[in-house]
Amino acid sequence: MYKKYILIITVLLISSCKTVQTGSLSEFTLDNSILNINSTCETIKLKNKDFDSVWNRMRSGFCFRNINSSRISQELKWMKKNKDFVYRSIDRSKPYLFHILSYLEEKNLPHELALLPMVESGFQPFAYSASRAAGIWQFIPPTAREYGLKMNWLYDGRRDVLESTKAATYFLSDMHRHFKGNWLLAIASYNTGAGNVGKAIDRANNLFTKPSYWDLNLPRETELYVPRLLALSKIIANPNRYGFKLPLISNEKFTSTVNFRDPIDFKTLSIITGISQNELTKLNPGYSTWILDPSQQNKLLLPVKAAKVFNKRYNKISRSIYETKVHKVIKGDSLYKISRIYNVKIDALKRANNLSKDTIYINQKLKIPSELSTGDKEFITINNQKYFINKKSITFNHIVKRYDNWYRIAKKYDVPLKKLLMWNNADKKTTLKINSLVKIKLQGPILSTTKNMSKLRYVVGSGERYEQIVRGFNISKENLIKDNKLKNRKYLTAGDNLIININ
Repeated sequence: MYKKYILIITVLLISSCKTVQTGSLSEFTLDNSILNINSTCETIKLKNKDFDSVWNRMRSGFCFRNINSSRISQELKWMKKNKDFVYRSIDRSKPYLFHILSYLEEKNLPHELALLPMVESGFQPFAYSASRAAGIWQFIPPTAREYGLKMNWLYDGRRDVLESTKAATYFLSDMHRHFKGNWLLAIASYNTGAGNVGKAIDRANNLFTKPSYWDLNLPRETELYVPRLLALSKIIANPNRYGFKLPLISNEKFTSTVNFRDPIDFKTLSIITGISQNELTKLNPGYSTWILDPSQQNKLLLPVKAAKVFNKRYNKISRSIYETKVHKVIKGDSLYKISRIYNVKIDALKRANNLSKDTIYINQKLKIPSELSTGDKEFITINNQKYFINKKSITFNHIVKRYDNWYRIAKKYDVPLKKLLMWNNADKKTTLKINSLVKIKLQGPILSTTKNMSKLRYVVGSGERYEQIVRGFNISKENLIKDNKLKNRKYLTAGDNLIININ
């Protein structure tokens, strides 16, 4: 009798170990006593090493090689039938992969995680889900706020590839710690939430061992999610085996970051760098309008050569079109006080002066975020081409909704309350009526070949309708549909890039 029970226990223990084998670098060990699949990878050691391709770099940090399951096999079959999905995702990932791997190595995380955006969004920065998740990493608003991603009408940090990648590495690290080193549970929780994974573990209630990831009854999407990531990593690890031919991507930066301190627009950025506005918006998808405000994010992602051109030209052009203001700190000054004096945001002050804290010192010289010069200069010349300096502002009309107040509207558009009230000849006690319009003043495109402004860029937000765009920019619905080829579209989709013709 006892022999019979011993045999049953032995069989159960052996079967629970089938999906994972023990190994060294890039492999896993199994410890059922603490529900653990521990990575022995040390990807931080790969930092700054030379590789002939981004794929070899990625493979060197793969940590899940020996995990096998019939569910992974099913995903491999699906991908072999849908190769276009893999190839399109890889093509979109090219500007970002080098940076993503660098972030993972900085945090000592497995390189397989660089493929999560492929599972989440197909590496589409403007992807939105029904649950209001956005960007390549598909952050929902509460998690985005928790991990420091800024979101307002002008900018959405979830769509900013570098900022959202940084946040994702922190989030995944936290989930890894929460589940005591079990990466499969950490990845599952990234998709469905730690609470749901925890409940699935409690429901599993194995008799002799703690449940593994494969034992859990999770939402259908999550059950596909982890095997799909592991299937992708197997394809990258050995493409020939699965009938794939990966494009050659060298292990080098295709894009570099540059800093800017004054507001700029995509049209002006295009003139300075020689890069099309379409490519610039794809590389910097966090910005929701035509204007790039350094108080939202003061870094831009540009092609390497264009970044060098920008750094050579930007200061000179900026001095030509902006006033330079410097404040010398005196006793009693604070960032709050200085922001009130110059009517600028504290965030803008901190970014303009590379301040990580609110501490300032007597006699410290602070750059004040600039406004367009009020001088008489009408144009500047770049590469023998004359460009007019446009000092006109754009008025956007916010439609008042239930529960709106002046503070909430100022926060949505990230503008000082004092300015908002001034634009609308109002004070804090002025009553807001539902469906009435509140004016928001924004800088128009700065440089143009004519004296007239023409086209603006705008990204549709979650739940936004035609009415909000049409009334917001005071344009006709017919022209909006015509300019953006929306004839057969009854509804707008979050993430749509629109052209707004204001002439």
